[in-house]
Amino acid sequence: MSQKNVQDTRQEHDVAMANAPALSASPALPEPPDISGLHLELIRDPGDLIALTPEWDALSDTLPFQVPFTTASWNILWWQHLRATRTLIRDCLHVFVLRDQQDKLIAIAPMIISIRPGIAACGVRVLQFFGADPNITEIRGMICHPAHTDAAITLLQEYLQEHKQRWDWVEWQGLSPSQAEKLSAPGTPQPKARVMCYLPLPGQWEELKSSLSRNMKEAIRKCFNSLKRDGHQHAFTVVEQTAEIAPALMAFLRLHKLRAKNPEGVLHANVFRDRKSRQFLSAYVGASSAQGRLRLFQLSVNGEIVASRIGFLSKRQLYLYYSGYDAAWGKYSVMTTLVIHIMQWAIANDVDCVNLSTGRDPSKLRWQPLEMIQHNAIQISPRLRASVLFKAYVHLRSYPFMHRLSRKK
Repeated sequence: MSQKNVQDTRQEHDVAMANAPALSASPALPEPPDISGLHLELIRDPGDLIALTPEWDALSDTLPFQVPFTTASWNILWWQHLRATRTLIRDCLHVFVLRDQQDKLIAIAPMIISIRPGIAACGVRVLQFFGADPNITEIRGMICHPAHTDAAITLLQEYLQEHKQRWDWVEWQGLSPSQAEKLSAPGTPQPKARVMCYLPLPGQWEELKSSLSRNMKEAIRKCFNSLKRDGHQHAFTVVEQTAEIAPALMAFLRLHKLRAKNPEGVLHANVFRDRKSRQFLSAYVGASSAQGRLRLFQLSVNGEIVASRIGFLSKRQLYLYYSGYDAAWGKYSVMTTLVIHIMQWAIANDVDCVNLSTGRDPSKLRWQPLEMIQHNAIQISPRLRASVLFKAYVHLRSYPFMHRLSRKK
């Protein structure tokens, strides 16, 4: 994806800003989306979900931003490994599929109804997207081309109104500003938006380097000089062969854990601390490796792996997922050194765009990336009980004890 196309994509995702009408005394109302000919299917059986895989992946491949979280394998494996089956929370499959008049798949809303507590007769019923995990799924929402999202949401709204007894509130994610405003329940505190940082790449490393700030250029110089000055030899490795994945993933998990234990600098959670999360990651890494999409980047110093980052490659776009490093080598900025090598590798391998994942932390901003903002919304069912339950739930969630229980695996 060229820099121009990436910027065009960003505008597509921010429809309200890109097409904001001029202020007037009587602003024209937007045309409602055309949903004639569209029909909706509801999937509650995991087997039917798996059967969608070829169509699902074909739809995912058409999206402007290629991220692992929209693929069939990510979502199916998430359901198999990470759905809640506890007493406090139980997840029920509730996936919406939208097709056009030719029966072509145009949208998937991979959703669950989370029952809290997990007793159907008396539990709160929350409709939300796959990815209710400790930040393993960084981007959540409907899998649909931006041109079709308004129509898909309109059709879903019709369903929700007709079946309001099945849900108490919906946790929407991945919305445009206008969609979030339309879906947000009045007077209800809304979730914060999530920022995705991405960097369109030029054809040469020196061109990218010259566009960076003076401080970043100096940081690049120091990364390499400090290791060389102290007599350390470093090497950059890209692991993609299936036979090499298992030991490389073990090294990544070890370094990710070490990073989380480091008390200095920015604090990072050990996202894969529990067994189910590690099993999910291993399964998805294996699936993406079989598809030729996995790139596991490593930096070694004196023959020892000291930094690692997982990448997923699709349609000449590279998504940089979680990382890890040995804090004992922190003074040499080994994580920055690894990312520099990744950028050089991406340019040499004709990658058009590097997605730096979500969040505005300094390690991303120093590359001066572009941003795509995804908005979220809470929609409350029109039933009276739903509003009461939502207020009570929010109040209970404010207690640390309840928060720990809800996160317990």
